[in-house]
Amino acid sequence: MNILTLFTSVVLAAEGLVLPISDTPVKPSVSFADLIQSVSLDADQGAVLGTGTFSATIVAGQATSAVVRTTKKSTYTVAFLGDSMTDTLGSDLRLVQDEFLRVYPKTSFTLLNYGVGGENIVSGLERVTRETTYLGSHRPSLISTHPDVVVIESFAYNPFTFEIGALEQHWLSLAYIVDVLRSNIPEAKIVIAATIAPNSKVFGDGAPSLAFSREDKLERTGTIKRYLENAIRFAQSQQIPLADAYHPSVDNSGEGKMLYINPADHIHYSDAGRQLVARTIVETVVANKLLE
Repeated sequence: MNILTLFTSVVLAAEGLVLPISDTPVKPSVSFADLIQSVSLDADQGAVLGTGTFSATIVAGQATSAVVRTTKKSTYTVAFLGDSMTDTLGSDLRLVQDEFLRVYPKTSFTLLNYGVGGENIVSGLERVTRETTYLGSHRPSLISTHPDVVVIESFAYNPFTFEIGALEQHWLSLAYIVDVLRSNIPEAKIVIAATIAPNSKVFGDGAPSLAFSREDKLERTGTIKRYLENAIRFAQSQQIPLADAYHPSVDNSGEGKMLYINPADHIHYSDAGRQLVARTIVETVVANKLLE
């Protein structure tokens, strides 16, 4: 057992989780400490980071044509793991389905939404290996569904409640999820997804039971951005395909573009935001030829 496995096991033990891990876990090839110093994210430029990264910009009323492509198999299962930013894409992930069929019209897709609102990445680890119930619906463990592709969203909107070491734990939790997936379903392709950016000026406005002060909004959105950037750095270090909806959703002042944010709660997606994320994920799968 290497240091990564030992540290992550301690973290999970503290949370009361016991998850299977291989004898030869995957350790990030670039350390968190190295990347935090060496990688600069330029939101204004919308930088594309690392091999296999895809980002797109969707504007209201925009329609694009797609080149029809062919997959290796006739049917695919794609599982989506995340927090409420995954959950609110819909139980049927209809926009993602539409985007897949736009490119692969002759292929049948089963899309599984393993998003849960209000829970951090440790909860995500549990859903990978255990049966769970959410909103009255039973879910088998993610690995038991043997998906062909697993999209892991950043869990940035539900960060840990502590600051010291939190980003390192987030990093190691991402590594652990990837390790468990590779150990149990080695044939599955993995995508890391970075969702839309928050806007500190309006964050949470209109959401039931929320009333953030200006300072609280700045602190919360700053933390979310750090987690999003952390997930991007992790994907880059592992050369895992990255679906980057974060950078296209940031304006020139560093705030999340209002176009992509739900005006009802100023946290989750508008219709354009869902479209941006759906298209970015599918185009990442296409660009990396994960099904071809």
